[in-house]
Amino acid sequence: MIKKEHYSILFIILGSVALNFLNSPHSEIFSDDKEIFKYAGLVIYKGGVPYRDIFDHKPPLIYFFNALNWYISPWFTWLLDTMLILLATLLFYWLCRKNKLHWPWFLPIIFNLLIRYSLVSFGNGMTREYTTAFLLIFFCVMQGNARYKYFILGLLTGLTCWMQQDALITLAPFFFYSVFSKESMSPADSWKRILSLTVGFLTISLPLIFYFNSHQSLSFLWKDAFLLNLNAPGRHVSFYEKIKSIKHAIHESEFEMAFYTSLILGITAMFLKNKKQSLLYMALLALLLSFAGEYLSGRLLTGNAFIYYLLPLAATIPILVYTVFTGSPVSFLPDKTTQLTLYLVLSTTLFLGTLRYASGFRFSTDKKNWFTGIPEVEYLDTLPLVDYQLYVFDDSNFIFLYNEHKILAPSPWIYHYFWNWSDDWDKDRRIFHSIIQNLQIHKTRFILDCSEARNDIKNKAIVIEWQQFLQTNYSVIIKDSSSRKLWRIQ
Repeated sequence: MIKKEHYSILFIILGSVALNFLNSPHSEIFSDDKEIFKYAGLVIYKGGVPYRDIFDHKPPLIYFFNALNWYISPWFTWLLDTMLILLATLLFYWLCRKNKLHWPWFLPIIFNLLIRYSLVSFGNGMTREYTTAFLLIFFCVMQGNARYKYFILGLLTGLTCWMQQDALITLAPFFFYSVFSKESMSPADSWKRILSLTVGFLTISLPLIFYFNSHQSLSFLWKDAFLLNLNAPGRHVSFYEKIKSIKHAIHESEFEMAFYTSLILGITAMFLKNKKQSLLYMALLALLLSFAGEYLSGRLLTGNAFIYYLLPLAATIPILVYTVFTGSPVSFLPDKTTQLTLYLVLSTTLFLGTLRYASGFRFSTDKKNWFTGIPEVEYLDTLPLVDYQLYVFDDSNFIFLYNEHKILAPSPWIYHYFWNWSDDWDKDRRIFHSIIQNLQIHKTRFILDCSEARNDIKNKAIVIEWQQFLQTNYSVIIKDSSSRKLWRIQ
């Protein structure tokens, strides 16, 4: 006979897997970022090296995860995501149960609702989804007493660093708490903790560094995945504008109730002399640092295309509520009815929004809706394309075509955001000329040009030179109603 507490575990497992099933490969949410990661995996699969053979500015771990999609199965990323979210969920449940929270399954379920919420999550395979799960696992391990606790924390720090660097800012409060807090259960002193953390971090870092060094690509990694991110091109907005964008994004994502409820609980607990006061401060700080991606980039101002910047809240909101409930000295917060009421306040909007999304669930990939009826795509689908025969210019959504046909692009520069974001990018046109040179070297047969349709490249001299190159060397075979053109070599 199943024990009572096992019903909760079964409920959590089924709920978590069911939510993740809404983003299975049969119903995948389309995102150009995911197509870029998938293409980088294809480059690795075909013997290439990230940053040398494909330009991107994310840390490399996501590319190796996607390479396994090509080596093993298109379901690999989904299975990895499912297991990672489930691990974080179960660890958090055991932590809540260990500290005798009423309804110990509720906060783990809220974590799942937040990280899978359709208005914020773009499905599986996004870097901030992984680092959010790493953050919650880090917190659970930090609060436990595992034998190799600090080594595991170092592993998680390394995974976070090589997946999404700005996530380290959100992780930082708990990292410093784990090292220097006297509340920590381990008797090891700070230097022993730092040594164990360092060994864990290097366990992740050294193989990656060795890989790029052995392929003579360490300089590409350093320049594109680190230096570029310190001064990324694009519009720079004031801190006040970023705060306004965050406020608007929280409203648009329907995270308002959960965010403001947890924030008010945390601030209130500060004045109640919480039994874990330093941990409470760190949890509050982590909540505010959940917006690190926006603080650094200001991208939310451009609209909902970057709303996934809110994903770290999926971990920091439940962590803060947990910290308040387990450390509060007042009698009403540990009360069973009070906790249930607050859980419902936190989660009702999320439950309703998830039901709304699930009610429209279909076993069909979102990609079909993006590309159905586009004559250039339909024409290319009839051709047996091989590596370097197709190049897409100025629309990252069509990177999908490289993955669909399992072909490599003739240039490492598969997307052109930076030319759209800043007229200072590539002022000497060195990168642009390298694209043209690669097209000529490989005698690329087809170019899908979207520059006229988008009309978004800031440096008009590049647009003029690009059109001259096309007219000299290629002929238009298809032009659609959106002014996209498919050119074939003369």
